[in-house]
Amino acid sequence: MAKKFPIDEFDSATVHGGRHRARRTAKDRIYEWVRIFVAAAVVAGVGYGTLKYVENSSVFDGYLPSSNSSPSASTDSRPGVVVLDGGDENLSGAAGQILKDAGYNVTGASVLVDADKKPVKIKTTVITITDELFRADAEAIAAKIGNPEVVISPEFAGPITVVLGSNYKLPQE
Repeated sequence: MAKKFPIDEFDSATVHGGRHRARRTAKDRIYEWVRIFVAAAVVAGVGYGTLKYVENSSVFDGYLPSSNSSPSASTDSRPGVVVLDGGDENLSGAAGQILKDAGYNVTGASVLVDADKKPVKIKTTVITITDELFRADAEAIAAKIGNPEVVISPEFAGPITVVLGSNYKLPQE
């Protein structure tokens, strides 16, 4: 039982129609797909560029440990040794070669740098180990390169790190 209401401005409004009711053509669908593809490519490009920027600003450009951090799970019988030169004579390559010739697993030889990638100078040569498990190998390495002190320190990620100081001289054979 509908009531009769007086005529107002809403009774004279036209019926809404227009583009949203039109049938979509193949051209419209392709255009929509291209727009979505371009938007996704822009988002992916920005994400990739951001990740590359973050990767290049990493402070760990020198030695990075392997994903296998367990000392007993290594497939090599000797732990990895990294030689870093903290002196002025750039002897890390020569000292690393001495250890490699002696059969040690030398994984890197470079200059000791700080977080800003500036060379760091130290006075005394030292061998750092991350665990007492590596002391025997570190003592044998010390005997090969001139008997520096062996200390346990978490400062370096590798199991054995030889840090050559300005007092280091290559052993005479």
